[in-house]
Amino acid sequence: MVTFLLGSVLARQDVPISAQMAEMAGTQLTFAECQERLQKLNTMLGGVGYGAVRTQQLNDGTLAARWYNSTAKRTALAFSGQNAVGNAFHVSEQDGLISLNELIATP
Repeated sequence: MVTFLLGSVLARQDVPISAQMAEMAGTQLTFAECQERLQKLNTMLGGVGYGAVRTQQLNDGTLAARWYNSTAKRTALAFSGQNAVGNAFHVSEQDGLISLNELIATP
């Protein structure tokens, strides 16, 4: 197994990035735990060609974060609760470019 150290994140070449992202998901997390996961995800994605993160606060208080890899034409998304405790953290990787505007509910 070949590994690379990306900041404080250990990216494993033998495990697809989407699987590593899925391992970051969780529930009943504190605000600090969610922030730590966002930072690790940002470092990991930057190391595999994703651009800078863009964030948007959604109407329900959830933080949406988006990264785009223009070479692979893939979008990584993270949704994180912003409460002191009891937060969910969800991540996924999708084909194509997904705009943050697509994530905002409209009446």
